[in-house]
Amino acid sequence: MTSTITGVKTVEGLARNKATPYIIGGVVLVGLGLTYFGIVRPILCATGIADCKKGKKMRSIMSYKGFDPNYSRQGKVTISHDRAKKLAEQLYDSGGVFNDDEGGFYSALEEAGNADNLSLIARMFAAKYKKSLAEYITYYMDDAREMQRIKDIINSY
Repeated sequence: MTSTITGVKTVEGLARNKATPYIIGGVVLVGLGLTYFGIVRPILCATGIADCKKGKKMRSIMSYKGFDPNYSRQGKVTISHDRAKKLAEQLYDSGGVFNDDEGGFYSALEEAGNADNLSLIARMFAAKYKKSLAEYITYYMDDAREMQRIKDIINSY
């Protein structure tokens, strides 16, 4: 009986406290924020539903026609298929968790020389690694300066 009375008095004390609704509201808001930013948003970003920063970088790179594997025109390609395969391998080997070689990215893109050659490299990259070259580059080149350097190289074609 005593514990029941103590419990009732505690609840009555909380009900009279003016800060209780604010504390409960704060806890609920923090819980919702953690759920959204920790679970929901990463899923939306990964599926492409949300417009995330990586999606914006991807669109800016993909807007360049050279990253389209089907763009290259027969008379405009100036590198051999073997050289395109080697450059695709160089681009792949330059990325990775343990091998972050920006110079390899830059030199391969500079050697491409034009959009048609880059398109052939993108086709060879997709055939060998089953990934989009633009997606791969935006994944490993996450610094704004690195992305700007890539855009500068592409714009110099």
